Amino acid sequence: MTKKTKGLISIMIPVFVWGVSYINTEYLLPILGPMTIGAIRFLIATLLLYIMIRFSGGSLKIDRADKPLFIVAGAIGIALYFYFENTGILYISANPSSLIMSAIPVLSIILEAVVYKRRIDLADFAIVVLSVVGVAFIVGLDLNTFMHSGKALGYLMMLGAALSWVIYSLLSKPLVEKYPYLTIVYYQFFYSLPFLLPFVFIENNQWHQIGGEAIAHIVFLSIFASAVGFYYYARAVKYLGVTESSMFINFLPIVTILMNYFYTGQTITMHQFIGGCIVISAVTASSLKQRRGETVKAVKTVRHRS
Repeated sequence: MTKKTKGLISIMIPVFVWGVSYINTEYLLPILGPMTIGAIRFLIATLLLYIMIRFSGGSLKIDRADKPLFIVAGAIGIALYFYFENTGILYISANPSSLIMSAIPVLSIILEAVVYKRRIDLADFAIVVLSVVGVAFIVGLDLNTFMHSGKALGYLMMLGAALSWVIYSLLSKPLVEKYPYLTIVYYQFFYSLPFLLPFVFIENNQWHQIGGEAIAHIVFLSIFASAVGFYYYARAVKYLGVTESSMFINFLPIVTILMNYFYTGQTITMHQFIGGCIVISAVTASSLKQRRGETVKAVKTVRHRS
C-alpha cells in the first residue's frame, strides 16, 4: 500500500466520525454544558488510550523539551477548539457550523505558508474557493441569512474553532515525525483535561436527564470521535501533510447531512447533492495536484543524480 493510499484511508475515518459528532453534540447540549461534554469525552478517551498503549507495549516516554508543545497542542487543539465548537453549536445548527469549518483549508494554506514557507499558487486559491462554494451549496445558506441571522456569536465561535484546529495541526506536525501516534494523542488529550474538568462543576448540567440514548452519544464521542478520530487524523497528517488533510474536512457536511437523514429523517435536496459533488471535485483536485508535484519532484531528483 502506497503512502498516499494510507493517507487517504486514514483521513476518511475522522471525516466520518467527526461528521457524526455534530449530531452527538447537538443532542447532548440541552443536557450538558459545552465544556462538560468535552471533559467527559476526553477523560474517557484518555483512559482508553492509556490502556491501548499499555496493552500494545507502546511507549509513553517523551522528551522534557517537547512537553510544552504537547501542553499547548492539548490546550489549543482540544480544550479551546471544543470550547469554540460546542458553544457555537448552541447558537447555530450543525449545517452552518460545518460551513464555517470549511475555512480550515484557507487558514491552513496561509499559516503553513508563514510557518513552513509553503508557496501559495493560483491553483491552491482556486481549490479552496471551489470547496467553500461547494459547502455553501450543501448547507443551503444564503449570504443575507449568514450576515443578518442574529447568530453572529455562533459564527464567531466556529471561526475560532477553525483557527484553533489549524494551529493544532501545525503544532502536531513535528510531534508526528518523532513519536508514535497513540503517544501523541494520549498526551494531547491528557494535557487538555486541566482546562476542561473545572467546567464540570461550573456549568449548569442536567445530570438527571441522562438516559440510555445520551450515554450512547457520549460513548460515540469518547471512543470514535475522540480516540479513533484523532489517531487516524495524526496518521493522515504524516502521509498527506497539513493542508491536504485539512481539505478533507470539507466532507464533514456531507456526512452530517446523510446521518441527519437516517437519524432524524431530514431529506437531502438537489442543491445539497450538487454541493457534495463540488466538494468532492475540489478535494480530488487537491490530491491530484499534490501527486503531480511529488512526481515532478521525484523526476527532478532522478535527473539531478544522473
